[in-house]
Amino acid sequence: MIDQYIKGFETRDKLLMLIPIFGWLFIAYGLIFPIENIYIKWMWYIDIFLSVPVHLLQLIIAVPVGIKSGYSKLQSVCLTITFGATWWKPVRQMLNEKKLGNLKPGEQK
Repeated sequence: MIDQYIKGFETRDKLLMLIPIFGWLFIAYGLIFPIENIYIKWMWYIDIFLSVPVHLLQLIIAVPVGIKSGYSKLQSVCLTITFGATWWKPVRQMLNEKKLGNLKPGEQK
């Protein structure tokens, strides 16, 4: 299911996408089971901040990148809210490589 949205991603990029997934799971855990430990609770608040407003702010960059890469606006929004920069940065990198004719750093035409 997710394979169609991360086609061409390197293994490293796919592994990095686990970070926001665990972040969302941590938020869900804190909503279901109230966290008593003050240090873990602060980590939970920081995670909420990074997962909600920061991912929403990334939409400014991610939606145009997604659309230029062939994703719909809805797909770009959902993938950015879920994965943040771990989704749109590899997409932007592939888009730039495509524009440059698949050149790798240091190569010239």
